[in-house]
Amino acid sequence: MTFQKYSIKTQIILGLIFTVCNILVAYVAQSFQWPFFMDMIFVYVGSFFGIPCGLIVGLGHSFWTIFYHHNFLYIFYGICCITGTLLTKALVTRHEDFSWIRLSILFFLSTVIISFEGSIIYSVFFAEKVGDNENTTIMFLTYTLIMQNLSVQLSAFLARLPVNLIDKAIAVFGGFGIFHFSSRLLSKQKY
Repeated sequence: MTFQKYSIKTQIILGLIFTVCNILVAYVAQSFQWPFFMDMIFVYVGSFFGIPCGLIVGLGHSFWTIFYHHNFLYIFYGICCITGTLLTKALVTRHEDFSWIRLSILFFLSTVIISFEGSIIYSVFFAEKVGDNENTTIMFLTYTLIMQNLSVQLSAFLARLPVNLIDKAIAVFGGFGIFHFSSRLLSKQKY
């Protein structure tokens, strides 16, 4: 499999479609209190199509969370989406051929880096408001670790690792599967 280049117009249209899909998946996950974030699967799908598409999805989702939570500070979680998009470009799509090893490295690095970013964002902006922005799994793990005399930053990071391990596995590998299916449909339409 090779990664073809898609026009900006196609990436914008797909980005808008994938933004809605990403919001719906994240909303369902949050409504049912799934123990995962589920907020980046379509960010990765878009990122496989190109940087503009991935950024549209990630930033679109970030703006939606501002309105959903009524808190402008949620925009900082957009950094995690930007990281996922840039890692996808650097590790996977800049190469002409596909490699499961590069996709696996994307999964591993996304898990660690995005956990670190999320823990910094949480520590700086949300640690004073217990439970304000966390899913119940992260909140439980973070405060359990804090009770063991670990710092807020370290607790937030360690709590995110197991959750992001599963979440990013679904997002990266599932996102690649959706991309592969979508790109085949698009190739038949000659976009």
